[in-house]
Amino acid sequence: MTDIIQLKAADVAVCGGGPAGIGAAIAAARAGLKTVLIEATGCLGGTSTSGGLPMFLGATTGSVPFPKMVELGLKYSELPHPRKAVGGIFDLIVDRIVAAGGSTGICRVPQTDKYPGLDRMGCHDDFIFDIETGKRVFDSLMEEFGVTLRYYARVIDVKTTCGRIDGIYFSDKSGISYLPVSAVIDCTGDADCVRHAGLSTVKGDPETGAMAIAGLVAHVENVDSAAVEKYLNEGGDPWFKPFCAKARADYPGLNLPSRLIMFPMPQPGVFMINGGLSWGGYDGTSGKDLTALTIRGRIEADRITKVLLRRYLPGFENATLRSTAAYPGIRETHRIVSEGPLTEKDLLEGQEPDGIVALGGRHFDLQRFVGAGSQVFAEKGMKVRGGVAGIPYSAMIPAGSQNIIAAGRCIDAEGQALGPARVMSTCMATGEAAGTAAALAVREKKRFIDVSVTELRKILRLGGAEVDI
Repeated sequence: MTDIIQLKAADVAVCGGGPAGIGAAIAAARAGLKTVLIEATGCLGGTSTSGGLPMFLGATTGSVPFPKMVELGLKYSELPHPRKAVGGIFDLIVDRIVAAGGSTGICRVPQTDKYPGLDRMGCHDDFIFDIETGKRVFDSLMEEFGVTLRYYARVIDVKTTCGRIDGIYFSDKSGISYLPVSAVIDCTGDADCVRHAGLSTVKGDPETGAMAIAGLVAHVENVDSAAVEKYLNEGGDPWFKPFCAKARADYPGLNLPSRLIMFPMPQPGVFMINGGLSWGGYDGTSGKDLTALTIRGRIEADRITKVLLRRYLPGFENATLRSTAAYPGIRETHRIVSEGPLTEKDLLEGQEPDGIVALGGRHFDLQRFVGAGSQVFAEKGMKVRGGVAGIPYSAMIPAGSQNIIAAGRCIDAEGQALGPARVMSTCMATGEAAGTAAALAVREKKRFIDVSVTELRKILRLGGAEVDI
Protein backbone atom coordinates (compact mmCIF):
# COMPACT_ATOMS: atom_id res chain seq x y z
CA MET A 1 0.00 0.00 0.00
CA THR A 2 1.29 3.46 -0.88
CA ASP A 3 2.10 6.02 1.80
CA ILE A 4 -0.74 8.31 2.77
CA ILE A 5 -0.25 11.91 1.65
CA GLN A 6 -0.70 14.30 4.57
CA LEU A 7 -2.37 17.55 3.52
CA LYS A 8 -2.59 20.87 5.32
CA ALA A 9 -5.68 21.23 7.48
CA ALA A 10 -8.82 22.89 6.17
CA ASP A 11 -11.75 24.33 8.03
CA VAL A 12 -14.30 22.36 6.04
CA ALA A 13 -14.35 19.60 3.47
CA VAL A 14 -17.28 19.67 1.06
CA CYS A 15 -17.65 16.18 -0.36
CA GLY A 16 -19.46 16.07 -3.68
CA GLY A 17 -19.60 18.85 -6.28
CA GLY A 18 -23.19 18.70 -7.47
CA PRO A 19 -25.60 21.62 -6.93
CA ALA A 20 -25.53 21.04 -3.15
CA GLY A 21 -21.73 20.97 -3.08
CA ILE A 22 -21.51 24.13 -5.19
CA GLY A 23 -23.82 25.97 -2.80
CA ALA A 24 -22.03 24.64 0.27
CA ALA A 25 -18.52 25.45 -0.96
CA ILE A 26 -19.34 29.00 -1.99
CA ALA A 27 -21.22 29.69 1.24
CA ALA A 28 -18.46 28.35 3.45
CA ALA A 29 -15.63 30.04 1.54
CA ARG A 30 -17.24 33.45 1.32
CA ALA A 31 -17.82 33.28 5.08
CA GLY A 32 -14.06 32.99 5.50
CA LEU A 33 -13.55 29.25 5.93
CA LYS A 34 -10.65 27.47 4.26
CA THR A 35 -12.73 25.20 2.05
CA VAL A 36 -11.76 22.11 0.06
CA LEU A 37 -14.24 20.63 -2.42
CA ILE A 38 -13.79 16.96 -3.31
CA GLU A 39 -15.46 15.80 -6.55
CA ALA A 40 -15.30 12.36 -8.15
CA THR A 41 -15.65 13.53 -11.76
CA GLY A 42 -13.89 16.24 -13.75
CA CYS A 43 -16.49 18.98 -13.42
CA LEU A 44 -18.93 20.50 -10.97
CA GLY A 45 -22.69 20.36 -11.39
CA GLY A 46 -23.41 16.67 -10.79
CA THR A 47 -26.51 15.52 -12.64
CA SER A 48 -26.80 18.89 -14.39
CA THR A 49 -23.44 18.43 -16.15
CA SER A 50 -21.99 14.92 -15.84
CA GLY A 51 -25.56 13.62 -15.84
CA GLY A 52 -26.49 15.56 -18.99
CA LEU A 53 -29.58 17.14 -17.42
CA PRO A 54 -28.94 20.92 -17.18
CA MET A 55 -32.26 21.76 -15.54
CA PHE A 56 -32.44 23.41 -12.12
CA LEU A 57 -36.02 22.68 -11.12
CA GLY A 58 -37.67 23.89 -7.93
CA ALA A 59 -36.62 27.55 -8.00
CA THR A 60 -40.19 28.80 -8.30
CA THR A 61 -43.56 27.51 -7.17
CA GLY A 62 -46.43 26.55 -9.43
CA SER A 63 -45.04 23.45 -11.15
CA VAL A 64 -47.53 20.80 -12.22
CA PRO A 65 -46.87 17.09 -12.90
CA PHE A 66 -46.24 16.61 -16.61
CA PRO A 67 -49.11 14.11 -17.09
CA LYS A 68 -51.45 16.83 -15.85
CA MET A 69 -49.92 19.29 -18.30
CA VAL A 70 -50.55 16.85 -21.16
CA GLU A 71 -54.09 16.19 -19.95
CA LEU A 72 -54.88 19.91 -19.83
CA GLY A 73 -53.06 20.70 -23.07
CA LEU A 74 -51.07 23.44 -21.38
CA LYS A 75 -47.70 24.95 -22.08
CA TYR A 76 -45.33 25.65 -19.22
CA SER A 77 -45.30 29.33 -20.18
CA GLU A 78 -48.99 29.37 -19.33
CA LEU A 79 -48.40 28.32 -15.72
CA PRO A 80 -48.29 30.98 -13.03
CA HIS A 81 -45.27 31.08 -10.77
CA PRO A 82 -46.73 32.55 -7.57
CA ARG A 83 -43.47 32.98 -5.73
CA LYS A 84 -39.73 32.53 -5.73
CA ALA A 85 -38.56 29.49 -3.76
CA VAL A 86 -34.78 29.60 -4.12
CA GLY A 87 -32.45 32.62 -4.17
CA GLY A 88 -29.07 33.52 -2.72
CA ILE A 89 -26.22 31.60 -4.38
CA PHE A 90 -28.67 30.18 -6.91
CA ASP A 91 -29.34 33.73 -8.15
CA LEU A 92 -25.63 34.38 -8.41
CA ILE A 93 -25.14 31.29 -10.55
CA VAL A 94 -28.10 32.07 -12.79
CA ASP A 95 -26.82 35.61 -13.36
CA ARG A 96 -23.30 34.39 -14.20
CA ILE A 97 -24.48 31.72 -16.65
CA VAL A 98 -26.83 34.16 -18.39
CA ALA A 99 -24.02 36.76 -18.58
CA ALA A 100 -21.76 34.11 -20.14
CA GLY A 101 -24.36 33.41 -22.83
CA GLY A 102 -25.31 29.97 -21.52
CA SER A 103 -28.99 30.69 -20.92
CA THR A 104 -31.67 33.30 -21.47
CA GLY A 105 -32.91 33.08 -17.88
CA ILE A 106 -35.37 31.37 -15.58
CA CYS A 107 -38.40 29.83 -17.29
CA ARG A 108 -36.94 30.53 -20.73
CA VAL A 109 -35.21 28.42 -23.40
CA PRO A 110 -33.90 29.92 -26.65
CA GLN A 111 -35.61 27.26 -28.77
CA THR A 112 -39.00 27.95 -27.21
CA ASP A 113 -38.47 31.68 -27.67
CA LYS A 114 -38.30 30.95 -31.41
CA TYR A 115 -40.73 28.02 -31.47
CA PRO A 116 -43.25 28.58 -28.65
CA GLY A 117 -45.10 25.34 -29.38
CA LEU A 118 -42.12 23.34 -28.10
CA ASP A 119 -43.06 24.51 -24.63
CA ARG A 120 -45.54 21.63 -24.49
CA MET A 121 -42.73 19.08 -24.52
CA GLY A 122 -41.15 19.26 -21.10
CA CYS A 123 -40.73 20.84 -17.71
CA HIS A 124 -38.36 23.69 -18.42
CA ASP A 125 -40.28 25.74 -15.87
CA ASP A 126 -37.20 26.93 -14.01
CA PHE A 127 -33.62 27.22 -15.32
CA ILE A 128 -32.05 25.43 -18.30
CA PHE A 129 -28.49 26.19 -19.36
CA ASP A 130 -25.73 25.13 -21.73
CA ILE A 131 -23.68 22.44 -20.02
CA GLU A 132 -20.23 23.60 -21.08
CA THR A 133 -20.96 27.18 -20.05
CA GLY A 134 -22.15 25.91 -16.68
CA LYS A 135 -18.95 23.95 -16.13
CA ARG A 136 -16.79 27.00 -16.78
CA VAL A 137 -18.91 29.25 -14.57
CA PHE A 138 -18.78 26.78 -11.68
CA ASP A 139 -14.98 26.56 -11.97
CA SER A 140 -14.59 30.33 -12.07
CA LEU A 141 -16.76 30.80 -9.00
CA MET A 142 -14.63 28.37 -7.01
CA GLU A 143 -11.53 30.32 -7.99
CA GLU A 144 -13.22 33.63 -7.18
CA PHE A 145 -14.19 32.56 -3.66
CA GLY A 146 -10.95 30.75 -2.94
CA VAL A 147 -12.27 27.19 -2.83
CA THR A 148 -9.60 24.50 -3.30
CA LEU A 149 -10.87 22.00 -5.87
CA ARG A 150 -9.82 18.36 -6.09
CA TYR A 151 -11.28 16.67 -9.16
CA TYR A 152 -11.17 12.93 -9.86
CA ALA A 153 -11.17 12.31 -6.11
CA ARG A 154 -13.49 10.19 -4.01
CA VAL A 155 -13.82 10.09 -0.22
CA ILE A 156 -13.01 6.57 0.95
CA ASP A 157 -13.05 6.93 4.74
CA VAL A 158 -13.06 9.34 7.66
CA LYS A 159 -11.00 9.43 10.84
CA THR A 160 -12.97 9.92 14.04
CA THR A 161 -12.23 10.45 17.71
CA CYS A 162 -15.08 9.95 20.19
CA GLY A 163 -17.62 10.47 17.41
CA ARG A 164 -16.02 13.63 16.05
CA ILE A 165 -14.52 13.60 12.56
CA ASP A 166 -10.85 14.60 12.59
CA GLY A 167 -10.35 14.37 8.84
CA ILE A 168 -11.21 12.62 5.59
CA TYR A 169 -9.32 10.17 3.41
CA PHE A 170 -9.76 10.49 -0.33
CA SER A 171 -8.28 8.68 -3.28
CA ASP A 172 -7.18 10.05 -6.64
CA LYS A 173 -4.36 9.48 -9.14
CA SER A 174 -1.88 10.91 -6.63
CA GLY A 175 -2.73 8.14 -4.20
CA ILE A 176 -4.53 8.29 -0.86
CA SER A 177 -4.58 11.66 0.87
CA TYR A 178 -5.58 12.61 4.40
CA LEU A 179 -7.15 16.03 4.94
CA PRO A 180 -7.58 17.21 8.56
CA VAL A 181 -10.78 19.25 8.92
CA SER A 182 -12.92 20.97 11.52
CA ALA A 183 -16.18 20.12 9.74
CA VAL A 184 -17.53 17.99 6.90
CA ILE A 185 -20.43 18.70 4.56
CA ASP A 186 -21.74 15.54 2.89
CA CYS A 187 -23.05 16.45 -0.56
CA THR A 188 -22.32 13.07 -2.12
CA GLY A 189 -25.98 12.30 -2.78
CA ASP A 190 -25.42 8.87 -1.26
CA ALA A 191 -24.50 9.99 2.29
CA ASP A 192 -21.06 8.42 1.80
CA CYS A 193 -19.31 10.46 4.48
CA VAL A 194 -22.10 9.94 6.97
CA ARG A 195 -21.86 6.19 6.46
CA HIS A 196 -18.05 6.23 6.70
CA ALA A 197 -18.49 7.95 10.05
CA GLY A 198 -20.63 5.05 11.29
CA LEU A 199 -23.82 7.11 11.45
CA SER A 200 -27.21 5.72 10.49
CA THR A 201 -28.77 5.93 7.04
CA VAL A 202 -31.71 4.35 5.23
CA LYS A 203 -31.77 3.32 1.56
CA GLY A 204 -34.89 3.77 -0.54
CA ASP A 205 -38.27 2.95 0.91
CA PRO A 206 -37.75 1.77 4.52
CA GLU A 207 -40.30 -1.04 4.11
CA THR A 208 -39.66 -2.33 0.59
CA GLY A 209 -36.20 -0.98 -0.24
CA ALA A 210 -37.59 0.30 -3.55
CA MET A 211 -35.74 3.28 -4.99
CA ALA A 212 -36.72 5.87 -7.55
CA ILE A 213 -36.14 5.08 -11.20
CA ALA A 214 -32.72 5.81 -12.67
CA GLY A 215 -31.47 6.32 -16.19
CA LEU A 216 -28.91 7.67 -18.62
CA VAL A 217 -29.83 10.94 -20.29
CA ALA A 218 -29.12 11.37 -24.01
CA HIS A 219 -29.03 14.38 -26.33
CA VAL A 220 -29.92 14.27 -30.04
CA GLU A 221 -29.19 16.92 -32.66
CA ASN A 222 -30.11 17.85 -36.25
CA VAL A 223 -33.78 18.02 -35.31
CA ASP A 224 -36.17 20.18 -37.36
CA SER A 225 -37.62 22.17 -34.47
CA ALA A 226 -40.16 23.92 -36.70
CA ALA A 227 -41.60 20.57 -37.78
CA VAL A 228 -41.82 19.38 -34.18
CA GLU A 229 -43.59 22.59 -33.22
CA LYS A 230 -46.07 22.18 -36.10
CA TYR A 231 -46.88 18.66 -34.91
CA LEU A 232 -47.49 19.87 -31.37
CA ASN A 233 -49.52 22.89 -32.45
CA GLU A 234 -51.78 20.58 -34.42
CA GLY A 235 -52.57 18.63 -31.26
CA GLY A 236 -49.85 16.01 -31.35
CA ASP A 237 -49.11 14.07 -28.19
CA PRO A 238 -46.05 15.59 -26.40
CA TRP A 239 -45.04 12.12 -25.27
CA PHE A 240 -45.23 10.77 -28.86
CA LYS A 241 -47.15 7.74 -27.61
CA PRO A 242 -48.88 6.88 -30.93
CA PHE A 243 -45.51 6.74 -32.70
CA CYS A 244 -44.02 4.68 -29.89
CA ALA A 245 -46.93 2.23 -30.11
CA LYS A 246 -46.48 1.86 -33.87
CA ALA A 247 -42.73 1.33 -33.53
CA ARG A 248 -43.20 -1.23 -30.75
CA ALA A 249 -45.66 -3.14 -32.93
CA ASP A 250 -43.31 -3.03 -35.92
CA TYR A 251 -40.24 -4.04 -33.87
CA PRO A 252 -41.52 -6.23 -31.01
CA GLY A 253 -38.08 -7.58 -30.18
CA LEU A 254 -36.37 -4.22 -29.62
CA ASN A 255 -37.96 -3.30 -26.27
CA LEU A 256 -38.68 0.26 -27.41
CA PRO A 257 -40.27 2.65 -24.87
CA SER A 258 -44.02 3.26 -24.76
CA ARG A 259 -43.45 7.01 -24.47
CA LEU A 260 -40.72 9.61 -24.79
CA ILE A 261 -40.18 12.66 -22.64
CA MET A 262 -37.91 15.15 -24.39
CA PHE A 263 -36.84 18.69 -23.64
CA PRO A 264 -35.64 21.38 -26.05
CA MET A 265 -32.11 22.41 -25.15
CA PRO A 266 -30.52 25.87 -25.58
CA GLN A 267 -28.76 24.85 -28.82
CA PRO A 268 -30.82 24.97 -32.05
CA GLY A 269 -32.13 21.55 -33.06
CA VAL A 270 -30.89 19.81 -29.91
CA PHE A 271 -33.24 17.86 -27.64
CA MET A 272 -32.62 15.93 -24.44
CA ILE A 273 -34.22 12.51 -23.92
CA ASN A 274 -35.07 11.61 -20.33
CA GLY A 275 -38.31 9.65 -20.22
CA GLY A 276 -37.74 6.48 -22.24
CA LEU A 277 -34.23 6.09 -20.90
CA SER A 278 -35.09 5.53 -17.23
CA TRP A 279 -35.80 2.24 -15.54
CA GLY A 280 -36.47 0.76 -12.12
CA GLY A 281 -34.52 -1.92 -10.36
CA TYR A 282 -31.09 -0.28 -10.37
CA ASP A 283 -29.19 0.52 -7.17
CA GLY A 284 -27.18 3.74 -7.48
CA THR A 285 -24.81 2.58 -4.75
CA SER A 286 -23.87 -0.62 -6.60
CA GLY A 287 -20.88 -0.43 -8.94
CA LYS A 288 -22.25 -3.40 -10.83
CA ASP A 289 -25.66 -1.76 -11.29
CA LEU A 290 -24.18 1.58 -12.32
CA THR A 291 -22.09 -0.17 -14.96
CA ALA A 292 -25.05 -2.14 -16.28
CA LEU A 293 -27.27 0.95 -16.32
CA THR A 294 -24.69 2.97 -18.23
CA ILE A 295 -24.15 0.29 -20.87
CA ARG A 296 -27.89 -0.23 -21.27
CA GLY A 297 -28.46 3.51 -21.56
CA ARG A 298 -25.95 3.88 -24.38
CA ILE A 299 -27.41 0.95 -26.31
CA GLU A 300 -31.00 2.13 -25.86
CA ALA A 301 -30.16 5.76 -26.76
CA ASP A 302 -28.61 4.62 -30.04
CA ARG A 303 -31.55 2.30 -30.77
CA ILE A 304 -34.15 4.95 -29.95
CA THR A 305 -32.42 7.48 -32.18
CA LYS A 306 -31.96 5.21 -35.20
CA VAL A 307 -35.26 3.34 -35.03
CA LEU A 308 -37.88 5.32 -33.14
CA LEU A 309 -36.87 8.92 -33.74
CA ARG A 310 -35.63 8.79 -37.32
CA ARG A 311 -38.26 6.41 -38.69
CA TYR A 312 -41.38 7.63 -36.90
CA LEU A 313 -41.26 11.07 -35.25
CA PRO A 314 -41.99 14.24 -37.25
CA GLY A 315 -38.99 16.55 -37.33
CA PHE A 316 -36.56 13.84 -36.22
CA GLU A 317 -35.93 12.28 -39.65
CA ASN A 318 -32.29 13.42 -39.66
CA ALA A 319 -31.66 13.25 -35.91
CA THR A 320 -28.32 11.92 -34.73
CA LEU A 321 -27.14 10.95 -31.28
CA ARG A 322 -25.14 13.90 -29.97
CA SER A 323 -24.11 12.49 -26.56
CA THR A 324 -25.02 10.27 -23.66
CA ALA A 325 -24.41 11.33 -20.08
CA ALA A 326 -21.06 10.60 -18.48
CA TYR A 327 -22.85 9.42 -15.35
CA PRO A 328 -26.33 7.97 -14.72
CA GLY A 329 -29.07 10.11 -13.26
CA ILE A 330 -29.72 8.74 -9.76
CA ARG A 331 -32.72 10.12 -7.90
CA GLU A 332 -32.53 8.20 -4.65
CA THR A 333 -30.17 6.01 -2.63
CA HIS A 334 -29.08 6.47 1.01
CA ARG A 335 -30.59 9.20 3.17
CA ILE A 336 -29.39 10.15 6.60
CA VAL A 337 -31.28 9.35 9.78
CA SER A 338 -31.48 12.85 11.19
CA GLU A 339 -32.23 14.83 14.30
CA GLY A 340 -35.64 15.66 12.82
CA PRO A 341 -36.87 14.56 9.36
CA LEU A 342 -38.93 16.31 6.73
CA THR A 343 -42.14 14.26 6.72
CA GLU A 344 -44.98 13.76 4.28
CA LYS A 345 -47.32 15.14 6.93
CA ASP A 346 -45.25 18.32 7.12
CA LEU A 347 -45.77 19.00 3.44
CA LEU A 348 -49.42 17.99 3.34
CA GLU A 349 -50.61 19.74 6.50
CA GLY A 350 -48.14 22.59 7.00
CA GLN A 351 -44.87 23.23 8.79
CA GLU A 352 -43.47 25.16 11.70
CA PRO A 353 -41.59 28.02 10.03
CA ASP A 354 -38.87 28.72 12.58
CA GLY A 355 -36.69 25.72 11.73
CA ILE A 356 -36.73 26.15 7.94
CA VAL A 357 -33.42 26.95 6.23
CA ALA A 358 -34.20 26.20 2.56
CA LEU A 359 -37.24 25.94 0.31
CA GLY A 360 -38.35 23.93 -2.69
CA GLY A 361 -40.97 24.95 -5.22
CA ARG A 362 -41.38 21.60 -6.99
CA HIS A 363 -44.51 19.45 -6.75
CA PHE A 364 -44.46 15.88 -5.38
CA ASP A 365 -42.08 14.40 -7.95
CA LEU A 366 -40.70 11.02 -6.92
CA GLN A 367 -41.22 7.97 -9.09
CA ARG A 368 -40.38 4.80 -7.23
CA PHE A 369 -40.34 1.54 -9.13
CA VAL A 370 -43.70 -0.16 -8.69
CA GLY A 371 -44.50 -2.13 -11.81
CA ALA A 372 -43.98 0.46 -14.54
CA GLY A 373 -43.34 3.17 -11.95
CA SER A 374 -45.64 5.29 -9.86
CA GLN A 375 -45.64 8.86 -8.57
CA VAL A 376 -48.01 8.07 -5.73
CA PHE A 377 -48.92 11.53 -4.42
CA ALA A 378 -48.86 13.29 -7.79
CA GLU A 379 -51.16 10.72 -9.37
CA LYS A 380 -53.64 11.22 -6.53
CA GLY A 381 -53.60 14.98 -7.06
CA MET A 382 -52.01 15.62 -3.66
CA LYS A 383 -50.22 18.95 -3.33
CA VAL A 384 -47.66 20.55 -1.07
CA ARG A 385 -49.57 22.83 1.29
CA GLY A 386 -48.97 26.42 0.28
CA GLY A 387 -47.04 25.26 -2.79
CA VAL A 388 -43.64 25.52 -1.13
CA ALA A 389 -41.69 22.82 0.74
CA GLY A 390 -39.64 23.98 3.69
CA ILE A 391 -36.46 22.05 4.51
CA PRO A 392 -35.87 21.97 8.28
CA TYR A 393 -32.32 22.36 9.54
CA SER A 394 -32.78 19.29 11.71
CA ALA A 395 -33.28 17.10 8.59
CA MET A 396 -29.72 17.91 7.52
CA ILE A 397 -27.97 16.82 10.73
CA PRO A 398 -27.21 13.11 11.18
CA ALA A 399 -28.55 11.84 14.49
CA GLY A 400 -25.85 11.74 17.15
CA SER A 401 -23.28 13.54 15.02
CA GLN A 402 -20.98 16.38 16.00
CA ASN A 403 -19.27 18.06 13.07
CA ILE A 404 -20.89 16.67 9.93
CA ILE A 405 -23.95 17.94 8.09
CA ALA A 406 -25.65 16.72 4.92
CA ALA A 407 -27.08 18.65 1.97
CA GLY A 408 -28.76 17.65 -1.26
CA ARG A 409 -30.82 14.55 -1.90
CA CYS A 410 -29.33 12.57 1.02
CA ILE A 411 -31.05 14.69 3.68
CA ASP A 412 -33.71 13.01 5.81
CA ALA A 413 -36.93 13.28 3.78
CA GLU A 414 -39.66 10.73 4.37
CA GLY A 415 -41.29 8.90 1.46
CA GLN A 416 -42.84 11.23 -1.09
CA ALA A 417 -41.44 14.26 0.78
CA LEU A 418 -38.16 13.49 -0.98
CA GLY A 419 -39.77 14.55 -4.28
CA PRO A 420 -39.68 18.34 -3.82
CA ALA A 421 -36.56 18.13 -1.62
CA ARG A 422 -34.31 16.28 -4.10
CA VAL A 423 -34.46 18.61 -7.12
CA MET A 424 -31.39 20.63 -7.99
CA SER A 425 -32.40 24.18 -7.06
CA THR A 426 -33.42 23.01 -3.61
CA CYS A 427 -30.23 20.95 -3.31
CA MET A 428 -28.25 24.12 -3.94
CA ALA A 429 -30.29 25.91 -1.27
CA THR A 430 -29.62 23.20 1.31
CA GLY A 431 -25.94 23.39 0.35
CA GLU A 432 -25.92 27.14 0.99
CA ALA A 433 -27.55 26.54 4.36
CA ALA A 434 -25.01 23.84 5.24
CA GLY A 435 -22.01 25.97 4.24
CA THR A 436 -23.33 28.92 6.23
CA ALA A 437 -23.98 26.70 9.23
CA ALA A 438 -20.43 25.34 8.95
CA ALA A 439 -19.05 28.86 9.33
CA LEU A 440 -21.04 29.32 12.54
CA ALA A 441 -20.12 25.89 13.88
CA VAL A 442 -16.39 26.23 13.18
CA ARG A 443 -16.03 29.76 14.48
CA GLU A 444 -18.06 29.14 17.61
CA LYS A 445 -16.62 25.63 18.08
CA LYS A 446 -20.09 24.13 18.28
CA ARG A 447 -21.71 20.94 17.11
CA PHE A 448 -23.97 21.50 14.12
CA ILE A 449 -27.01 20.68 16.23
CA ASP A 450 -26.09 23.52 18.60
CA VAL A 451 -25.90 26.20 15.91
CA SER A 452 -28.57 28.87 16.37
CA VAL A 453 -31.16 28.32 13.65
CA THR A 454 -32.45 31.83 14.25
CA GLU A 455 -29.00 33.26 13.51
CA LEU A 456 -28.56 30.92 10.54
CA ARG A 457 -31.89 31.99 9.02
CA LYS A 458 -30.96 35.64 9.55
CA ILE A 459 -27.64 35.27 7.71
CA LEU A 460 -29.24 33.31 4.88
CA ARG A 461 -31.96 35.91 4.49
CA LEU A 462 -29.40 38.72 4.36
CA GLY A 463 -27.67 36.85 1.53
CA GLY A 464 -30.85 36.72 -0.53
CA ALA A 465 -31.81 33.12 0.26
CA GLU A 466 -35.46 32.19 0.59
CA VAL A 467 -36.22 30.72 4.03
CA ASP A 468 -39.73 31.96 4.89
CA ILE A 469 -42.65 29.72 3.98
